Amino acid sequence: MRVSTLTIPASRRPAASRVAVAGVIMVAALTSALALTPLFLADLAVHKAERAAEEAYLDQAAKHLRRAIGWTPKDARLHQMLGQMYARMALFRSPRSEYVGKALAAYSEAARLNPHGAYTFTLMGWANLYGGDAAGAEAAFLQAWNLDPNNPQIRYGLGTAYLWQKKLPAARAQFEMVQAHFPRAPELQAALEEIERLTIAR
Repeated sequence: MRVSTLTIPASRRPAASRVAVAGVIMVAALTSALALTPLFLADLAVHKAERAAEEAYLDQAAKHLRRAIGWTPKDARLHQMLGQMYARMALFRSPRSEYVGKALAAYSEAARLNPHGAYTFTLMGWANLYGGDAAGAEAAFLQAWNLDPNNPQIRYGLGTAYLWQKKLPAARAQFEMVQAHFPRAPELQAALEEIERLTIAR
């Protein structure tokens, strides 16, 4: 004997069953929305930070970035951006060491979260130079160079760190490599002339 099955239309299902299904759907939708909330709020804070930075409101920009980091603390890009805000402050605020220290702390966290980002180490190198630490700058630029050995901007930074430490042959080698890419760059010519002057003075 064949047993037939009966399908009850959704409109005729018991009310309790329909309520249960609706509840499951609502919970799933709320869960998805809550999962997206930190990303949305972090992105909103980043947009506010970018607008503030464009208008040179660096304190406000840093505040918005710290808020974004609070929502998504593992985003290395946000820590890098925060470091750049502090590095800009270090150019004209006192004591410079305070803002350089904040920049380096932010860059270090970005590098911890993403150790493969050459740009982060490049920024770290320049921040060290702002703070007068040429040896620290050399170490940071070398890390960047290991990650991106053909980048002329990294080589220029490394050459600058060598020049500050009077490592003249090493500095000359880096600047000459960069000059092959930018033969008319006046800052390169000035750096090579300074190396020549220091070499003669020895």
